[in-house]
Amino acid sequence: MTTTSPMLQAIDLPRVNLDVMSLDEMEAHAKCVLDTIGALNEYINSPARKSGNSKLNAIRQALKLRTHMAHVRDLINAHTAALALVGATHSGGCTSPPQSGKPFGL
Repeated sequence: MTTTSPMLQAIDLPRVNLDVMSLDEMEAHAKCVLDTIGALNEYINSPARKSGNSKLNAIRQALKLRTHMAHVRDLINAHTAALALVGATHSGGCTSPPQSGKPFGL
């Protein structure tokens, strides 16, 4: 994690292209998002004086990161399930895909 402010990280983190990340990269990204949410919460709840606009901006950025984190968790779970499915297919001795007429999800 870099030493930039949590506000700047909160702006940059949701811009990452999650489609090209591997599972390990997504898990590292998730940790960074959680750390940034924690830093924003510390800023919001700190007793130091801050303007209403800066506090409201921090609350909005934390909300955006929470939404982004939900998407990241969904992708991590999907990758894990896909790896488990591929592992089960290979370990079960199955050499061909299922012969049903419809692919998954249709």
